[in-house]
This record gives sequence, structure tokens and C-alpha cells, in this order.
Amino acid sequence: MRINVVNPDFNKLGYIMAVANINDKHDRSTPSDFHWKILKCRMIIFSNSSILACPDKRDVKQVHIIFNKTGDDYDKLISLFLKFSLMQDGGIREVTLEVYQKCFHYTMTARIAPVWNTMEENYLINNRDFLTTKGPQEGVKYSISVDQHFTILEINAVKINLMISEEEFSPGEWIRVLPSLNKAMVEDSYKDFSQVSASKFKSYKDIRRHWKNIHGYRLPDAETSYYSIQFWRGEPLLYPKLCVIRNFPIVTPTPKTLERVIISKFLKCLISKMSFILGTPITIQMQEMQHDNNSMVPNDSLTETQAVSLCTPTQSSRMCK
Repeated sequence: MRINVVNPDFNKLGYIMAVANINDKHDRSTPSDFHWKILKCRMIIFSNSSILACPDKRDVKQVHIIFNKTGDDYDKLISLFLKFSLMQDGGIREVTLEVYQKCFHYTMTARIAPVWNTMEENYLINNRDFLTTKGPQEGVKYSISVDQHFTILEINAVKINLMISEEEFSPGEWIRVLPSLNKAMVEDSYKDFSQVSASKFKSYKDIRRHWKNIHGYRLPDAETSYYSIQFWRGEPLLYPKLCVIRNFPIVTPTPKTLERVIISKFLKCLISKMSFILGTPITIQMQEMQHDNNSMVPNDSLTETQAVSLCTPTQSSRMCK
């Protein structure tokens, strides 16, 4: 399925970069400067529904923010910068397609969590408790591209099986970590937090807040075992067992009838959580896709598209033409 989200007028948008004050006292849920920057970005996103934002993947302090120049969003952003200890870096820039795509993508995944939880760059799992659920779970595989007129989401419904194992991992074992699915090695294991020898987290409560604040994941109330995970560079990081898996998840396509149901759930959540984009009511056009030589192409038999426009925040749970 192809979902075309109508873009606002780019001429009315502004783009600024902000930097987080890494010398500010960190929340205990953010053990590194990079995590501190991510938390600041998410605080901006959830404090102002009229903006799009994303943390820079390389710079330890930088956040990218898009706002509507025609309203008072810029003044609100400056107030939020003072509140959250951020500082504007440079002047107001033009919005590029690349920056818009990154900010839309990150803001979308932040807002629809924990109903839809991100895995890798292009999967979402539709289950708040997906970390403790065994067997296949409903989800989508998606990609996002942007042109001058639309933000285009190409979505396929899938079943995702994390292959959750009751067995413990052993030091020296290669594993995958959520949400990135990056490969790393187990350095050490701990039955509970009292056995953790060195960590910037002080309790399981800190760890739960970390996964909520940084990834949108909701860890269960009950504590699990932990692993010290070593990546190819940097210091080892502490992971709860629920966020460590042995191999890539098994992803399978769904029947056509179920695909429509899953995509409908995703669309309703998207409309509910992003009813306005940069001050403009969300407008969506849907176009069904058909398979052709293992690729997805528009179905030419569909002569019309469905237009979805939300006129007020109270209409966020329904679609209106």
C-alpha cells in the first residue's frame, strides 16, 4: 500500500539546528551525552505538536527541527530551548527534502510508540507488550521518501517473530540488540541489578525510563536479567535480556485480507498521533500496490485515491474526505 501524506508549503517552513548543553545535569535515564541529546529532541517533539524534529546521528549534541514560519512556532521553540537547555546553532535555513524526510520519520516513530514499536530502520511492531510476547506479531515493513508535494510511505503488512528464547546468553556469544538489530558480543551476564558491578544506571527504574525515553519501548514491571554488551567500539553497554536476541527476527508476509486490517490500524494510529503536521491538518491519499517481479508498483486499476483530511483535533479518530 502506498500512503501519500500531503506536504505543507515548503516556502512557509523554516529549519534550524539546535545543540544540547551536554554539561547540564543529566537525567539518570540518559547514561551518555548522545542519549541526553535524544531525550532533549523527544521533549521538544512532545512539547509542540506543530514541529518535526530528529537527533543528528553523528553529532553528539545536534538536533534538527522544522517549524512553520507563519505562526508563533518559532517563539515557542525559543521558549522551549530555554526550558530544556538547548541553543540555536546558526540562522533559519531552507528545508531540504532530505532533512524533511529524516524529521518526519523520527517524529512519526516517536509519536506512534508504544502502540507501534520501531525495529531496525524500516519495521514497526503493533504491540505495546511485544518484548514479552512469543510467536508471530503483527507489524509493517515500510519506507519513506519525500518529494515537493508528498511524503510517501510504502507499507507492507508482515508478521514478525522475535524468536524469544528462555535460554540465557553466554559471555563471548554473538547476539543482536533491539531496536537496531546491530550485532554485538556478550561480555558478562547478571541475574539481577544487584549483581551489576558498574553502570551509570542506579536501578531497574532508571533502565525502564531509559527505554521509554530513548526508544519508546515499555519494559514490564518485573525485572529480568541483564547483559553487558560490547560493540565494535566504545565501552560495554548494559542491556536487559528482553532487548537481546540471538538472530534476526523471522519476518513473513500476511494474507491480503489481514494486510488491509493491519495497514488500517497503522493509518488510524498515524492520524490520531499526527493529526496536524507543522500546523496543517493531515491530508492523506491512499493507493494500493501490486506485486510485479518482486517489486511494488502502483495498481493502475485504481482510478481514484482516497483522500483523508482531519479538520479538527477531535476528528483524529476518523477519516473524512
